[in-house]
Amino acid sequence: MKKKIYFIQPSYRDQNGDLLKGKNLYIVSLSLPALSGVVPEGWQKEFCYEYFNDVNFDTDASVIGISCMGYEIFRGVEIAKEFRKRGKIVLFGGFQPHISREYVEPYCDSLIHGNPGMKEMAGILNDAELNTLKKEYYCKTDLDYKFDYSVLDSVKVSFTPVLLGVGCRNNCDYCCIGAIYKGEYFLRKFSHVEEDLEYLYKKTKNIAFVDTNIYNNREYLNKICAHMINRNYNFIWGAQCTIDIGDDKEVLNNMRKAGCRVLFIGMESTEQSNLDAVNKKYNVDAYQQKINNIHKAGIRIAGFFMYGLDSDTVNTSSTLSKFIIENKIALPMLNILVPTPGTRLYDKLKKENRILMKDEQEFLKNNPAYNSSFNLCFYTPKNMTPAQVEDGFIDLLGRLSGFGQILRRSVSTDIPLTIFLLYNNWIFRKEYIVLKRKKAIMNKTASK
Repeated sequence: MKKKIYFIQPSYRDQNGDLLKGKNLYIVSLSLPALSGVVPEGWQKEFCYEYFNDVNFDTDASVIGISCMGYEIFRGVEIAKEFRKRGKIVLFGGFQPHISREYVEPYCDSLIHGNPGMKEMAGILNDAELNTLKKEYYCKTDLDYKFDYSVLDSVKVSFTPVLLGVGCRNNCDYCCIGAIYKGEYFLRKFSHVEEDLEYLYKKTKNIAFVDTNIYNNREYLNKICAHMINRNYNFIWGAQCTIDIGDDKEVLNNMRKAGCRVLFIGMESTEQSNLDAVNKKYNVDAYQQKINNIHKAGIRIAGFFMYGLDSDTVNTSSTLSKFIIENKIALPMLNILVPTPGTRLYDKLKKENRILMKDEQEFLKNNPAYNSSFNLCFYTPKNMTPAQVEDGFIDLLGRLSGFGQILRRSVSTDIPLTIFLLYNNWIFRKEYIVLKRKKAIMNKTASK
């Protein structure tokens, strides 16, 4: 067989069945640069981000590696079917196939769990060459090597992804990361992150740390910030972290000096009983002070919130929107609660006979646009009907979609940040309009 592997990051089809394609994205998955870095010598490599380029079904590669992080799993299966017809060896990996193993197993020769390092990838490809592939490989979390950023086109990606580590020190019931890592996290060796930043410094000024929680290890984060300041990279960047960073003024100031301009923070709810019920160990009463400290450091906040938790009522859209407005959240990231298979929340709701999904992949099929929020209720709430949750969610979006609000949330002294916030707040408004129209059509049809 030819020793060549073709790595593919699939796009996905929208609600009309059209494959999403484009020339630019704000950020992409880091899976292909990470995978390229562990392919052993002697193997040729080919890559495809399908959002930008068409899949080369005529490739001479013998092995096809398909990586899926979420919605694109359905397109990944389409691609896998086509390549298997052509006699190729198909490997599936990534976050979503790990969760949806029973769905993808019939369409691949092997399913790769975890983050394979150089030794493990060499073993997998050696098995492929010898025709002795196992149906599944459970790999360690090995990210201690330099990523191959040559597979990314920085012109097409507004914010190039960078990784410090994976996992999270928290273990919330609704979180997929919590279900996989169970409160543990793994940091990359500092020298490898240095190598990545040094390479990117020559390519771009805009990066995004894609860790689930950049605040997993305070000392490590401070060390990264000091390095970026000393090297005078002048990166503009954002990251995802937990709200407790708002108590750490030293780290916040260091992050700002190092180029941080926005933090994506999962606050989830403004009701303490909701946080307690999903094992999220933070105090709602302390949110406001933490938010103020982050703002004082010169960093904007994109806030994740879930609608439809068990203590939510028909009045929650009003109280939650008021909180978002009063606390100057620059970008609201809103979703109806998703009981993701594999999480403790899913298991709890299933045990209580409250799951409404027809199959475990159904929650991935309801997005009308590439960055769309989860907008359907797949469970039986405690204080509302599923229809009330969906209607209340649309009402919540509407309360935050006015032109004036979009401008107030988006404008800042940093032009790249303003553009980023304006674009994403505009998408937020468009999603509200799409969902509102869709709901109106459904109501009109139901009334006939």
